[in-house]
Amino acid sequence: MARGVARAPSQNAYRGALGKTQTATVHVTSPRGDLIATQVHTTIDAVSDPELVDRMYSEDPQRALNTVRFDGGEIVRVQVPVVYHDPAAELMVLVLGDAHRHQELEERIRVYERMLADDAAVPAYAKEFAVVYGAHGLRGYLERRAQEALDAARQQEARAEYDKRLRELEQREDELERKKSILISRVTDSERALAAQRAELARERAEIDQLRSEARNRVIAAVASPPPASDGNSEATTIGPPPEPETRPHPRVTVEPNPSEASEASEAEEVSASDVQEVSDVETSVQAALPPPPNVEAASHVNGKGKPIEVQVEFDEETTGSSIVPQGSDPLTTETLELDAPEPDPWLARALGNAASTFGIVDGRVRLALVVGEHIARGLGGMLDVRVVLHRVPTYPLIAFVIGPPAALRVPSPTQLALVTLDIAAEQERAVLAQLARRFELVLDICVRGKSVRHVRLVAPLHENVGFILRAAEDHLRAVTAEGEPSYAQARDLVAGAGFDVLGIEHPDHAEFRDDKLAQLETAQQLRRAIAMARRFARPSREDYLVCTRGFPLPRWRELRRHVLESAVAWGLWMGPELAQVAVSEGLARSRRDLIGKLDKGFETLRRHPTAYDIDDEAAADNAKALAEEAKALGVELPRAQTKNGAIASDEVSTVSGSIGVTPAHGIVRPPSTDDLIAQLDDRQQRLKAALELCDRAEARAAAPVIGAVSKMSRAEAVRVLGMSVKFGPAAKAPLLEGLASSKAFLRHGCALALALLRSDDGTQAVIELLMTEPTEIWREVARAIGQVGPTALLPLASTYGRLGERATPALSERVAWAMAHIAVRGGKAAVEAMAGGQSIVAPVAAQALKLHSSAANDQVRVRPGADGSQPGRDVTVNRAFSRRFFEALEQGIPDAGAAGLVDLDASGPMEMLDEADLIADDDEESELDESDLIQT
Repeated sequence: MARGVARAPSQNAYRGALGKTQTATVHVTSPRGDLIATQVHTTIDAVSDPELVDRMYSEDPQRALNTVRFDGGEIVRVQVPVVYHDPAAELMVLVLGDAHRHQELEERIRVYERMLADDAAVPAYAKEFAVVYGAHGLRGYLERRAQEALDAARQQEARAEYDKRLRELEQREDELERKKSILISRVTDSERALAAQRAELARERAEIDQLRSEARNRVIAAVASPPPASDGNSEATTIGPPPEPETRPHPRVTVEPNPSEASEASEAEEVSASDVQEVSDVETSVQAALPPPPNVEAASHVNGKGKPIEVQVEFDEETTGSSIVPQGSDPLTTETLELDAPEPDPWLARALGNAASTFGIVDGRVRLALVVGEHIARGLGGMLDVRVVLHRVPTYPLIAFVIGPPAALRVPSPTQLALVTLDIAAEQERAVLAQLARRFELVLDICVRGKSVRHVRLVAPLHENVGFILRAAEDHLRAVTAEGEPSYAQARDLVAGAGFDVLGIEHPDHAEFRDDKLAQLETAQQLRRAIAMARRFARPSREDYLVCTRGFPLPRWRELRRHVLESAVAWGLWMGPELAQVAVSEGLARSRRDLIGKLDKGFETLRRHPTAYDIDDEAAADNAKALAEEAKALGVELPRAQTKNGAIASDEVSTVSGSIGVTPAHGIVRPPSTDDLIAQLDDRQQRLKAALELCDRAEARAAAPVIGAVSKMSRAEAVRVLGMSVKFGPAAKAPLLEGLASSKAFLRHGCALALALLRSDDGTQAVIELLMTEPTEIWREVARAIGQVGPTALLPLASTYGRLGERATPALSERVAWAMAHIAVRGGKAAVEAMAGGQSIVAPVAAQALKLHSSAANDQVRVRPGADGSQPGRDVTVNRAFSRRFFEALEQGIPDAGAAGLVDLDASGPMEMLDEADLIADDDEESELDESDLIQT
């Protein structure tokens, strides 16, 4: 014990008599046979009597603890059990002698009996006291505990230092990003201002040059005509008509005069005032003889000297960047149709009174009065293109219409684009989106300084995009509302600000999608590239990018994808499980089994093609292997190709049932009946194949045998079958309820996920009861499954917890709080808030759930320490991998539900990281796992 350091019992120290220094009288037999009574210590309080601890450690017989001296001077150590108690360090140890090793259980019982006889509270450390042998054993035990405490303190200190440095780095990174955004904003503003100044300067120079040229022509024409004769004898001189200047009607808009016009007049001092007046008169007559430009209103404004002047703004013949459109850019799918301006137009008259662009619905058509500046209006004179995009900013879902020349949208050139945003919470703008979701037809008026300079109709295949974006915006708005106060104004300012990537050019998938590559399918190599691209963007998250961020027309994407799948089926190239399911759903095959048969025949056709077969032997072997593995998983027997006289003959063996072709010599292999498949569930080799086939057929009578057979499967097999078992519907409920009582944790896990997706009342109640009683860490996945049921699970969850009463431990409260947090994320936050504001026993748990809401929204799961306190709990990561495999299997049977579950997992940001040991291997066919596979709580 350290000297000179004041130590006091902790607040949680054991206060019973057993924890205080005690002595007892024992009788020791002397060498002469006499019984000598002596006092020995049975309990040592290390805080109040540290000298007794020193005596216990002492090797000197004179100072040793519990010794007796006989008459002859001989000293004998009395080995009695001693309780060592350190109330400051919360430590209790039973010290036995070597002679008592066979009596450990009896001595433990005696200590517990002494505790039981005392009415003092027994803390956990006293209840779980350690047993050592001899003073050396006690010293070693205390040194180990001290070293462990020191290591823990060092680890905590190192972790604190690491967190501190990490925060400093994050702060530096945020500061650098802020400075970077400021610099980008300044550079962008400077570039925009410089471009506008250059354009204005070029326009003014062009106008001055035109005035000079026309004035000179008029002066030359006047000088070339001789004056009339001064007397009557002179011949009359005929003056021909003045040369007409080269004119071309351009749409124009009248604008206010620019103060710089005074300098323009000074630069043309060589032209006299009379000459300029003559030119002005001639120009006026020429303009009067020309037909007025369509859809343009001309007006005169008076300058400071009282003279009427007119400034023209012409549409550019060719937009900037049209010659540098990147190859493979998205095609132009917008039709631009010129319209005659309606007279009168009350809606446009009202819209021109607004400073901002205005949407409206007039006579069943969506109209847009697009208010732009002169420099943007010049580029909107030819073909136009429109994109509808969604930006999920933290404060609001912002739907934006981007309109501009096709080249400016593809290079891109932000200075030539017009941006109009809509608020889905505004009734009028929501009506506009609903109308465009039925038919995308937009009547557009381009307005400059209160005048309409162009009146067109835009038609594009974007109606499905608008519906897709509207649903996505509603989902994001619910999430933002659950987190805090949404703000449309903040989102609009952010998106419309300098440097914001409106068209998703900086998105990592921008360069991965090529419209032209999806259409180039002449050879097998080109088709393989198109399949890889289609498979990449068939995932829900990347399809969301195409529609919401890129604004690519959804009908065209589906048309391109179907064209790729048709070519893949015709030439037998495997497209992956996701696209295979799409091919079946679009009618390219009757089933997955039928599809694999068509692919096998198509690949043989491709091999014989003289020009299309341009892949190497390795790629061909990989494709054949993929087809064979898929056929094996589906239970399809593929014909073995044979060679006859150099030709490939693949029609001499059995083919897949339902295939169209030459009947093989040995007949067609008929698919097994449902009864046969149920019988195969008892065969270890055929069990998985039969179960998957029965799930695919979804006959109600097969639900119980299939789910019952899952208990005989390995983890990798069970997760595939349980994911597909949801196809049985209500028939799967009863066997899944039985599965919740399995001794295997992964079976309880999978059954809970499946029952949550069925959303039945008794199934939901059973999952809630599993949450309360589950002994392993899968309770976290069960809590997330209850959240997937939605707000309807909140009332039975609260009722079940309320019935616990005094049995509701803090651990159960945490589980219920997490489940409520997941329910709040999926639309039940208002109900949880109402429950938290009540006075029931569930109110504190609901309040805790609201605190966990943000973590549940990000799917952040806390990691338990391992058994030794040094490594994170592997069970959490394994369970997460199991959930992912479940939804991947579900996607094969019910694509929408499985894809939604995978999107939730992809969007999650769990704190734990998976490594190779946590993944469930596909070839895990032999191992059968039980409770020992997971770390117990």
